[in-house]
Amino acid sequence: MHFGAAFFERETGERGYKMEDTIASIATAVGLGGIAIIRVSGPRAKDILSRVFRPHRANRAMTSHRLTYGEVWEGERRVDECMAVYMKAPHTYTTEDVVEFQCHGGAVTAQEVLAAVLRAGARLAEPGEFTKRAFLGGRIDLAQAESVMDLISARTARAAHASLQQMDGYLSRRIHALQDKLLDTIAYLEATLDYPDEDIEPLTARRAAEEARAVQTALQEAVRNARAGRLLSAGVRIVLAGSPNTGKSSLLNCLLREQRAIVTDVAGTTRDVLREELDLFGLPVQLSDTAGLRSAEDAVERIGIDRAREELRRADVALLVLDSARELTPEERSLLRETSVPLVVALNKTDLNARTGVEDVRAARLPWDSCFSFAILLTSAVTGEGIEDLRRALYEAALRGASPEEAYLTNERHVQAAKDALAALESAVTALEDWTLDCAALDLRAAWDALGAITGESATEDVIDRIFEKFCLGK
Repeated sequence: MHFGAAFFERETGERGYKMEDTIASIATAVGLGGIAIIRVSGPRAKDILSRVFRPHRANRAMTSHRLTYGEVWEGERRVDECMAVYMKAPHTYTTEDVVEFQCHGGAVTAQEVLAAVLRAGARLAEPGEFTKRAFLGGRIDLAQAESVMDLISARTARAAHASLQQMDGYLSRRIHALQDKLLDTIAYLEATLDYPDEDIEPLTARRAAEEARAVQTALQEAVRNARAGRLLSAGVRIVLAGSPNTGKSSLLNCLLREQRAIVTDVAGTTRDVLREELDLFGLPVQLSDTAGLRSAEDAVERIGIDRAREELRRADVALLVLDSARELTPEERSLLRETSVPLVVALNKTDLNARTGVEDVRAARLPWDSCFSFAILLTSAVTGEGIEDLRRALYEAALRGASPEEAYLTNERHVQAAKDALAALESAVTALEDWTLDCAALDLRAAWDALGAITGESATEDVIDRIFEKFCLGK
Protein backbone atom coordinates (compact mmCIF):
# COMPACT_ATOMS: atom_id res chain seq x y z
CA MET A 1 0.00 0.00 0.00
CA HIS A 2 1.30 3.47 -0.86
CA PHE A 3 2.07 5.57 2.21
CA GLY A 4 -0.43 8.23 1.04
CA ALA A 5 -3.22 5.68 1.03
CA ALA A 6 -2.13 4.39 4.44
CA PHE A 7 -2.23 7.90 5.85
CA PHE A 8 -5.67 8.37 4.27
CA GLU A 9 -6.93 5.37 6.24
CA ARG A 10 -5.58 6.84 9.47
CA GLU A 11 -7.19 10.18 8.64
CA THR A 12 -10.61 8.82 7.86
CA GLY A 13 -10.49 6.34 10.73
CA GLU A 14 -9.13 8.53 13.51
CA ARG A 15 -9.65 12.17 12.66
CA GLY A 16 -12.49 12.13 10.18
CA TYR A 17 -10.80 13.83 7.24
CA LYS A 18 -13.47 13.46 4.57
CA MET A 19 -12.16 12.98 1.08
CA GLU A 20 -15.76 12.30 0.05
CA ASP A 21 -16.27 16.05 0.44
CA THR A 22 -16.02 18.06 -2.77
CA ILE A 23 -13.85 21.13 -2.39
CA ALA A 24 -13.53 24.29 -4.46
CA SER A 25 -11.40 27.42 -4.55
CA ILE A 26 -10.08 30.14 -6.82
CA ALA A 27 -6.71 28.84 -8.05
CA THR A 28 -5.38 32.07 -9.56
CA ALA A 29 -3.95 35.11 -7.80
CA VAL A 30 -6.23 37.85 -6.50
CA GLY A 31 -6.52 40.96 -8.67
CA LEU A 32 -7.21 42.04 -12.22
CA GLY A 33 -6.35 39.57 -14.96
CA GLY A 34 -7.56 38.15 -18.22
CA ILE A 35 -8.54 34.77 -16.76
CA ALA A 36 -9.40 33.39 -13.34
CA ILE A 37 -9.54 29.66 -12.64
CA ILE A 38 -11.95 28.06 -10.18
CA ARG A 39 -10.89 24.53 -9.28
CA VAL A 40 -13.26 21.83 -7.97
CA SER A 41 -12.18 18.39 -6.72
CA GLY A 42 -14.09 15.47 -5.29
CA PRO A 43 -16.78 12.90 -6.02
CA ARG A 44 -19.47 15.53 -6.72
CA ALA A 45 -17.35 17.58 -9.12
CA LYS A 46 -19.10 16.34 -12.27
CA ASP A 47 -22.55 16.77 -10.72
CA ILE A 48 -21.71 20.36 -9.72
CA LEU A 49 -20.49 21.01 -13.26
CA SER A 50 -23.82 19.86 -14.68
CA ARG A 51 -25.69 22.10 -12.23
CA VAL A 52 -23.90 25.36 -12.99
CA PHE A 53 -22.44 25.03 -16.50
CA ARG A 54 -24.35 25.15 -19.79
CA PRO A 55 -22.34 24.26 -22.91
CA HIS A 56 -23.16 26.45 -25.90
CA ARG A 57 -24.03 23.39 -27.92
CA ALA A 58 -27.13 21.95 -26.30
CA ASN A 59 -26.95 18.35 -25.05
CA ARG A 60 -23.26 18.17 -25.85
CA ALA A 61 -21.50 15.54 -23.72
CA MET A 62 -18.33 16.80 -22.11
CA THR A 63 -15.28 14.67 -22.85
CA SER A 64 -12.71 14.22 -20.11
CA HIS A 65 -9.70 16.53 -20.30
CA ARG A 66 -11.19 18.63 -23.12
CA LEU A 67 -12.17 22.31 -22.74
CA THR A 68 -15.77 23.22 -23.55
CA TYR A 69 -17.13 26.69 -24.25
CA GLY A 70 -20.27 27.76 -22.41
CA GLU A 71 -21.73 29.77 -19.55
CA VAL A 72 -22.03 29.54 -15.79
CA TRP A 73 -25.57 29.92 -14.52
CA GLU A 74 -27.06 30.00 -11.05
CA GLY A 75 -30.73 29.23 -11.44
CA GLU A 76 -31.99 31.67 -14.07
CA ARG A 77 -29.15 34.14 -13.57
CA ARG A 78 -26.21 34.05 -15.97
CA VAL A 79 -22.99 34.50 -14.00
CA ASP A 80 -20.27 34.45 -16.70
CA GLU A 81 -19.22 33.25 -20.12
CA CYS A 82 -16.32 30.84 -19.76
CA MET A 83 -14.52 27.64 -20.65
CA ALA A 84 -14.88 24.52 -18.48
CA VAL A 85 -13.08 21.20 -18.36
CA TYR A 86 -13.97 17.94 -16.63
CA MET A 87 -11.06 15.62 -15.74
CA LYS A 88 -11.96 12.09 -14.75
CA ALA A 89 -10.21 10.37 -11.84
CA PRO A 90 -7.58 9.09 -11.31
CA HIS A 91 -5.72 10.97 -14.04
CA THR A 92 -5.85 14.32 -12.25
CA TYR A 93 -3.73 16.38 -9.87
CA THR A 94 -5.68 15.20 -6.80
CA THR A 95 -6.43 11.68 -8.20
CA GLU A 96 -10.14 12.61 -7.79
CA ASP A 97 -12.65 13.90 -10.33
CA VAL A 98 -11.66 17.52 -11.03
CA VAL A 99 -13.47 20.38 -12.75
CA GLU A 100 -11.97 23.73 -13.66
CA PHE A 101 -13.75 26.85 -14.85
CA GLN A 102 -11.72 29.39 -16.82
CA CYS A 103 -13.76 32.55 -16.38
CA HIS A 104 -13.05 36.25 -16.77
CA GLY A 105 -10.54 37.58 -14.24
CA GLY A 106 -11.22 40.32 -11.74
CA ALA A 107 -12.42 40.83 -8.22
CA VAL A 108 -16.12 40.13 -8.84
CA THR A 109 -16.62 37.50 -11.55
CA ALA A 110 -14.38 34.79 -10.06
CA GLN A 111 -16.00 35.20 -6.65
CA GLU A 112 -19.47 34.89 -8.19
CA VAL A 113 -18.55 31.71 -10.07
CA LEU A 114 -17.04 30.27 -6.87
CA ALA A 115 -20.18 31.21 -4.92
CA ALA A 116 -22.34 29.39 -7.48
CA VAL A 117 -20.14 26.29 -7.19
CA LEU A 118 -20.29 26.35 -3.38
CA ARG A 119 -24.07 26.69 -3.39
CA ALA A 120 -24.24 23.75 -5.80
CA GLY A 121 -22.69 21.43 -3.21
CA ALA A 122 -18.96 22.07 -2.78
CA ARG A 123 -17.25 23.47 0.28
CA LEU A 124 -14.44 26.01 0.33
CA ALA A 125 -11.02 24.34 0.20
CA GLU A 126 -8.49 24.97 2.94
CA PRO A 127 -4.97 26.23 2.06
CA GLY A 128 -3.04 23.42 0.37
CA GLU A 129 -5.97 21.01 0.41
CA PHE A 130 -5.75 20.14 -3.31
CA THR A 131 -2.09 19.18 -2.94
CA LYS A 132 -2.85 17.38 0.33
CA ARG A 133 -5.35 15.22 -1.55
CA ALA A 134 -2.71 14.51 -4.19
CA PHE A 135 -0.48 13.29 -1.35
CA LEU A 136 -3.22 11.26 0.32
CA GLY A 137 -4.13 9.73 -3.03
CA GLY A 138 -0.55 8.56 -3.53
CA ARG A 139 0.18 10.71 -6.57
CA ILE A 140 3.07 12.56 -4.89
CA ASP A 141 5.04 12.16 -1.69
CA LEU A 142 5.56 14.80 0.99
CA ALA A 143 8.85 16.10 -0.40
CA GLN A 144 7.25 16.56 -3.82
CA ALA A 145 4.29 18.33 -2.22
CA GLU A 146 6.63 20.80 -0.50
CA SER A 147 8.38 21.49 -3.80
CA VAL A 148 5.07 22.69 -5.27
CA MET A 149 5.10 25.75 -3.01
CA ASP A 150 8.84 26.18 -3.53
CA LEU A 151 8.19 26.40 -7.27
CA ILE A 152 5.38 28.90 -6.81
CA SER A 153 7.53 31.11 -4.58
CA ALA A 154 10.78 30.73 -6.58
CA ARG A 155 12.51 34.09 -7.10
CA THR A 156 15.08 33.06 -9.71
CA ALA A 157 15.11 30.74 -12.71
CA ARG A 158 17.69 28.55 -10.97
CA ALA A 159 15.48 28.22 -7.89
CA ALA A 160 12.51 27.33 -10.09
CA HIS A 161 14.55 24.66 -11.89
CA ALA A 162 15.64 23.15 -8.55
CA SER A 163 12.02 23.05 -7.35
CA LEU A 164 10.94 21.41 -10.59
CA GLN A 165 13.60 18.72 -10.08
CA GLN A 166 12.20 18.07 -6.60
CA MET A 167 8.67 17.81 -8.02
CA ASP A 168 9.98 15.15 -10.40
CA GLY A 169 11.19 13.16 -7.38
CA TYR A 170 14.92 13.96 -7.30
CA LEU A 171 15.04 14.20 -3.50
CA SER A 172 12.73 11.23 -3.03
CA ARG A 173 14.91 9.00 -5.22
CA ARG A 174 18.03 9.94 -3.27
CA ILE A 175 16.31 9.26 0.05
CA HIS A 176 14.84 5.96 -1.10
CA ALA A 177 18.28 4.81 -2.30
CA LEU A 178 19.69 5.43 1.19
CA GLN A 179 16.70 3.69 2.79
CA ASP A 180 17.19 0.65 0.55
CA LYS A 181 20.80 0.32 1.73
CA LEU A 182 19.66 0.49 5.34
CA LEU A 183 16.86 -2.00 4.73
CA ASP A 184 19.25 -4.60 3.33
CA THR A 185 21.40 -4.34 6.45
CA ILE A 186 18.37 -4.41 8.75
CA ALA A 187 17.03 -7.52 7.00
CA TYR A 188 20.29 -9.42 7.46
CA LEU A 189 20.61 -8.42 11.11
CA GLU A 190 17.01 -9.30 11.96
CA ALA A 191 17.24 -12.62 10.10
CA THR A 192 20.38 -13.48 12.04
CA LEU A 193 18.66 -12.58 15.33
CA ASP A 194 15.37 -14.34 14.57
CA TYR A 195 16.78 -17.51 13.00
CA PRO A 196 20.18 -18.18 14.57
CA ASP A 197 20.03 -21.89 13.68
CA GLU A 198 19.15 -21.38 10.02
CA ASP A 199 21.72 -21.57 7.24
CA ILE A 200 21.76 -17.80 6.58
CA GLU A 201 24.85 -16.19 5.15
CA PRO A 202 26.18 -14.28 8.13
CA LEU A 203 26.51 -10.52 7.89
CA THR A 204 29.27 -9.70 10.30
CA ALA A 205 29.01 -6.71 12.59
CA ARG A 206 32.03 -5.22 10.88
CA ARG A 207 30.43 -5.39 7.45
CA ALA A 208 27.15 -4.00 8.81
CA ALA A 209 29.04 -1.11 10.39
CA GLU A 210 30.75 -0.37 7.06
CA GLU A 211 27.40 -0.20 5.29
CA ALA A 212 25.95 2.04 8.02
CA ARG A 213 28.99 4.33 7.73
CA ALA A 214 28.51 4.53 3.96
CA VAL A 215 24.98 5.85 4.46
CA GLN A 216 26.28 8.11 7.20
CA THR A 217 28.90 9.62 4.88
CA ALA A 218 26.34 10.24 2.15
CA LEU A 219 24.00 11.97 4.62
CA GLN A 220 26.79 14.09 6.08
CA GLU A 221 27.63 15.34 2.60
CA ALA A 222 23.95 16.06 1.97
CA VAL A 223 23.70 18.08 5.19
CA ARG A 224 26.85 20.05 4.27
CA ASN A 225 25.33 20.96 0.92
CA ALA A 226 21.88 21.63 2.36
CA ARG A 227 22.75 25.29 2.90
CA ALA A 228 22.83 25.78 -0.88
CA GLY A 229 19.43 24.15 -1.27
CA ARG A 230 17.89 26.27 1.47
CA LEU A 231 19.39 29.46 0.01
CA LEU A 232 17.86 28.71 -3.40
CA SER A 233 14.49 28.48 -1.68
CA ALA A 234 14.67 31.06 1.12
CA GLY A 235 17.20 33.48 -0.34
CA VAL A 236 20.22 35.33 1.09
CA ARG A 237 20.34 38.55 3.09
CA ILE A 238 23.36 40.66 2.11
CA VAL A 239 23.82 43.95 3.95
CA LEU A 240 26.02 46.83 2.76
CA ALA A 241 27.60 48.55 5.75
CA GLY A 242 30.34 51.07 6.40
CA SER A 243 31.07 54.69 7.14
CA PRO A 244 29.22 57.51 5.38
CA ASN A 245 30.28 58.45 1.86
CA THR A 246 32.30 55.31 1.12
CA GLY A 247 30.19 54.55 -1.97
CA LYS A 248 27.72 51.98 -0.57
CA SER A 249 24.78 53.29 -2.57
CA SER A 250 26.89 53.55 -5.75
CA LEU A 251 27.98 49.92 -5.33
CA LEU A 252 24.37 48.88 -4.75
CA ASN A 253 23.43 50.47 -8.07
CA CYS A 254 26.36 48.72 -9.78
CA LEU A 255 25.36 45.32 -8.38
CA LEU A 256 21.75 45.85 -9.44
CA ARG A 257 22.82 47.29 -12.81
CA GLU A 258 20.29 50.09 -12.38
CA GLN A 259 19.97 53.36 -10.46
CA ARG A 260 17.95 52.48 -7.37
CA ALA A 261 19.71 54.33 -4.55
CA ILE A 262 20.14 58.12 -4.39
CA VAL A 263 23.84 59.03 -4.68
CA THR A 264 25.25 62.41 -3.60
CA ASP A 265 28.51 63.80 -2.22
CA VAL A 266 26.71 64.67 1.03
CA ALA A 267 27.63 62.29 3.85
CA GLY A 268 24.59 60.69 5.50
CA THR A 269 22.31 60.80 2.43
CA THR A 270 21.02 57.28 3.18
CA ARG A 271 18.87 57.56 6.31
CA ASP A 272 16.83 54.34 6.19
CA VAL A 273 17.32 50.77 4.95
CA LEU A 274 16.83 50.39 1.19
CA ARG A 275 16.07 46.79 0.21
CA GLU A 276 16.30 45.47 -3.34
CA GLU A 277 16.08 42.02 -4.95
CA LEU A 278 19.10 40.65 -6.81
CA ASP A 279 19.59 37.48 -8.85
CA LEU A 280 23.15 36.49 -7.90
CA PHE A 281 24.13 33.64 -10.25
CA GLY A 282 20.77 32.05 -9.52
CA LEU A 283 20.68 32.75 -5.78
CA PRO A 284 17.79 35.04 -4.78
CA VAL A 285 19.28 37.88 -2.72
CA GLN A 286 17.78 40.64 -0.62
CA LEU A 287 20.38 43.41 -0.88
CA SER A 288 20.12 46.07 1.85
CA ASP A 289 21.79 49.48 1.68
CA THR A 290 22.10 51.04 5.13
CA ALA A 291 22.92 54.36 6.73
CA GLY A 292 26.59 55.17 7.23
CA LEU A 293 27.88 54.14 10.65
CA ARG A 294 29.22 57.05 12.68
CA SER A 295 28.45 59.18 15.73
CA ALA A 296 25.53 61.39 14.74
CA GLU A 297 23.77 64.32 16.41
CA ASP A 298 20.79 64.28 14.05
CA ALA A 299 17.94 62.23 15.58
CA VAL A 300 16.72 60.87 12.23
CA GLU A 301 20.22 59.80 11.21
CA ARG A 302 20.70 58.06 14.58
CA ILE A 303 17.55 56.00 13.95
CA GLY A 304 18.94 55.03 10.53
CA ILE A 305 22.26 54.02 12.11
CA ASP A 306 20.48 51.86 14.72
CA ARG A 307 18.57 50.13 11.93
CA ALA A 308 21.81 49.60 10.02
CA ARG A 309 23.35 47.82 13.02
CA GLU A 310 20.26 45.65 13.41
CA GLU A 311 20.36 44.70 9.71
CA LEU A 312 24.03 43.78 10.08
CA ARG A 313 23.26 41.48 13.01
CA ARG A 314 20.63 39.64 10.94
CA ALA A 315 22.69 39.40 7.74
CA ASP A 316 23.79 36.17 6.08
CA VAL A 317 26.68 38.05 4.47
CA ALA A 318 28.09 41.48 5.33
CA LEU A 319 29.48 43.67 2.55
CA LEU A 320 31.70 46.23 4.24
CA VAL A 321 32.45 49.14 1.94
CA LEU A 322 35.66 51.07 2.67
CA ASP A 323 37.04 54.19 1.02
CA SER A 324 40.54 53.31 -0.21
CA ALA A 325 41.34 57.03 -0.57
CA ARG A 326 41.32 57.57 3.19
CA GLU A 327 42.62 55.76 6.26
CA LEU A 328 40.56 53.30 8.26
CA THR A 329 38.39 54.87 10.95
CA PRO A 330 38.02 53.40 14.47
CA GLU A 331 34.45 52.42 13.57
CA GLU A 332 35.66 50.53 10.49
CA ARG A 333 38.39 48.76 12.46
CA SER A 334 35.75 47.72 14.98
CA LEU A 335 33.52 46.36 12.22
CA LEU A 336 36.43 44.39 10.75
CA ARG A 337 37.22 42.82 14.12
CA GLU A 338 33.70 42.17 15.37
CA THR A 339 31.67 41.10 12.32
CA SER A 340 31.03 37.40 12.85
CA VAL A 341 29.12 36.56 9.66
CA PRO A 342 30.85 35.89 6.34
CA LEU A 343 32.46 39.19 5.41
CA VAL A 344 33.29 40.63 2.00
CA VAL A 345 35.23 43.90 1.97
CA ALA A 346 34.94 46.23 -1.00
CA LEU A 347 37.97 48.51 -0.94
CA ASN A 348 36.21 51.12 -3.02
CA LYS A 349 37.16 54.24 -5.01
CA THR A 350 40.27 52.71 -6.55
CA ASP A 351 40.02 55.40 -9.23
CA LEU A 352 41.40 57.84 -6.58
CA ASN A 353 44.79 57.92 -4.87
CA ALA A 354 44.95 55.04 -2.42
CA ARG A 355 45.70 55.53 1.30
CA THR A 356 44.39 52.14 2.49
CA GLY A 357 45.39 48.86 0.89
CA VAL A 358 44.57 45.18 1.14
CA GLU A 359 47.25 44.53 3.78
CA ASP A 360 45.89 47.31 5.99
CA VAL A 361 42.45 45.71 5.89
CA ARG A 362 43.79 42.22 6.51
CA ALA A 363 45.82 43.41 9.51
CA ALA A 364 42.76 45.12 11.01
CA ARG A 365 40.72 41.92 10.59
CA LEU A 366 43.06 39.73 12.65
CA PRO A 367 42.55 37.30 14.31
CA TRP A 368 39.20 36.57 12.66
CA ASP A 369 40.39 36.03 9.09
CA SER A 370 41.20 32.40 9.82
CA CYS A 371 37.81 31.72 11.45
CA PHE A 372 35.24 33.20 9.07
CA SER A 373 34.80 33.63 5.34
CA PHE A 374 36.69 36.77 4.44
CA ALA A 375 37.47 38.33 1.06
CA ILE A 376 38.84 41.71 -0.01
CA LEU A 377 38.04 43.17 -3.44
CA LEU A 378 39.33 46.34 -5.09
CA THR A 379 36.35 48.15 -6.62
CA SER A 380 35.32 51.36 -8.28
CA ALA A 381 31.70 52.30 -8.85
CA VAL A 382 32.95 54.95 -11.30
CA THR A 383 35.01 52.73 -13.62
CA GLY A 384 33.30 49.40 -12.88
CA GLU A 385 36.56 47.82 -11.71
CA GLY A 386 36.06 44.68 -9.62
CA ILE A 387 32.24 44.66 -9.74
CA GLU A 388 31.92 41.21 -11.33
CA ASP A 389 34.59 39.85 -8.97
CA LEU A 390 32.57 41.33 -6.10
CA ARG A 391 29.43 39.55 -7.28
CA ARG A 392 31.33 36.24 -7.37
CA ALA A 393 32.83 36.83 -3.90
CA LEU A 394 29.37 37.53 -2.44
CA TYR A 395 28.04 34.35 -4.05
CA GLU A 396 30.84 32.23 -2.60
CA ALA A 397 30.51 33.84 0.85
CA ALA A 398 26.79 33.03 0.89
CA LEU A 399 27.32 29.37 -0.03
CA ARG A 400 30.28 28.85 2.38
CA GLY A 401 31.58 25.97 0.31
CA ALA A 402 28.22 24.27 -0.29
CA SER A 403 27.43 23.10 -3.81
CA PRO A 404 24.01 23.93 -5.32
CA GLU A 405 24.51 21.15 -7.88
CA GLU A 406 24.78 18.56 -5.10
CA ALA A 407 22.07 20.01 -2.85
CA TYR A 408 18.94 17.92 -2.47
CA LEU A 409 17.86 18.75 1.09
CA THR A 410 15.99 21.97 0.46
CA ASN A 411 14.44 23.04 3.75
CA GLU A 412 15.03 22.89 7.48
CA ARG A 413 12.60 19.99 7.99
CA HIS A 414 14.60 17.83 5.59
CA VAL A 415 17.86 18.77 7.30
CA GLN A 416 16.53 18.00 10.77
CA ALA A 417 15.25 14.60 9.61
CA ALA A 418 18.68 13.87 8.10
CA LYS A 419 20.38 14.87 11.37
CA ASP A 420 18.03 12.57 13.29
CA ALA A 421 19.01 9.77 10.93
CA LEU A 422 22.71 10.55 11.45
CA ALA A 423 22.31 10.37 15.22
CA ALA A 424 20.60 6.98 14.92
CA LEU A 425 23.32 5.74 12.57
CA GLU A 426 26.01 6.81 15.03
CA SER A 427 24.28 4.78 17.75
CA ALA A 428 23.98 1.83 15.35
CA VAL A 429 27.71 1.87 14.55
CA THR A 430 28.55 1.98 18.26
CA ALA A 431 26.23 -0.97 18.93
CA LEU A 432 27.77 -2.96 16.07
CA GLU A 433 31.27 -2.32 17.41
CA ASP A 434 30.05 -3.80 20.72
CA TRP A 435 28.40 -6.73 18.89
CA THR A 436 24.95 -5.84 20.26
CA LEU A 437 23.13 -6.67 17.05
CA ASP A 438 19.61 -6.25 18.47
CA CYS A 439 20.30 -2.63 19.51
CA ALA A 440 21.96 -1.96 16.16
CA ALA A 441 18.90 -3.23 14.30
CA LEU A 442 16.65 -0.90 16.31
CA ASP A 443 18.93 2.08 15.63
CA LEU A 444 19.07 1.31 11.92
CA ARG A 445 15.28 1.11 11.87
CA ALA A 446 15.14 4.51 13.61
CA ALA A 447 17.43 5.92 10.91
CA TRP A 448 15.17 4.46 8.22
CA ASP A 449 12.11 6.06 9.88
CA ALA A 450 13.87 9.43 10.16
CA LEU A 451 14.58 9.42 6.43
CA GLY A 452 11.00 8.32 5.77
CA ALA A 453 9.76 11.48 7.48
CA ILE A 454 11.21 13.46 4.55
CA THR A 455 9.05 11.71 1.96
CA GLY A 456 6.08 11.23 4.30
CA GLU A 457 6.36 7.49 4.89
CA SER A 458 6.82 8.03 8.62
CA ALA A 459 5.81 11.68 9.04
CA THR A 460 3.38 12.43 11.84
CA GLU A 461 -0.05 13.84 11.13
CA ASP A 462 0.82 17.10 12.92
CA VAL A 463 3.84 17.60 10.66
CA ILE A 464 1.75 16.92 7.55
CA ASP A 465 -0.97 19.35 8.66
CA ARG A 466 1.62 22.01 9.42
CA ILE A 467 3.21 21.65 5.97
CA PHE A 468 -0.04 22.06 4.05
CA GLU A 469 -1.23 24.97 6.19
CA LYS A 470 1.61 27.02 4.66
CA PHE A 471 0.23 26.58 1.14
CA CYS A 472 -1.67 29.26 -0.73
CA LEU A 473 -5.41 28.96 -1.37
CA GLY A 474 -6.34 27.04 -4.49
CA LYS A 475 -3.25 24.83 -4.40
